[in-house]
Amino acid sequence: MIPPSSRRLFFAIWPDAPARELLRSLAHDVAKRRDGRAPREDNLHVTLAFLGTVAASRIALLESIGAGCARRCASFDLSLDALGGTSHGIAWLAPRIVPAPLASLHEALTAALAGGGFTVEQRRFRPHVTLARNCTKPPRRGAVAPIGWRVNRFSLVASTPTARGSLYSEVSTWPLASRASG
Repeated sequence: MIPPSSRRLFFAIWPDAPARELLRSLAHDVAKRRDGRAPREDNLHVTLAFLGTVAASRIALLESIGAGCARRCASFDLSLDALGGTSHGIAWLAPRIVPAPLASLHEALTAALAGGGFTVEQRRFRPHVTLARNCTKPPRRGAVAPIGWRVNRFSLVASTPTARGSLYSEVSTWPLASRASG
């Protein structure tokens, strides 16, 4: 249970409307074929940094970190074209090659978070959109027709558990710079 003075948070990028519709369709297809459960359409995202449960008193610092990273990181094109999954019943769609600006945004966020005293994941960054959970059949792996969009912003997102699954809501959003600055 999350204490009332805390929130479960992460930084994420959201697909634009056309990409979200393509992802929704693919997620339902994958969930049906793999006997899994597709996420809610409005929950489709790429996680940049997972924070877990954070005291509400630290949200202002997270907003400052997000704003600073947005000023230093440029917008970019993202193309997801590799289908895969885990042995834990998760199916996902990822980029075969992580765009350098996406890697830079992730690195800037994790460095700033660590500097702010937040715990950051030490595993390698593997950006993806979760397409299905609880798959009873192994996910198919391979290339698919790319689904892409221009990433112009990123968000601090709250995850609220409900009986029907988690609901995600933006806490704050920042536009990315039109060009990277030093």
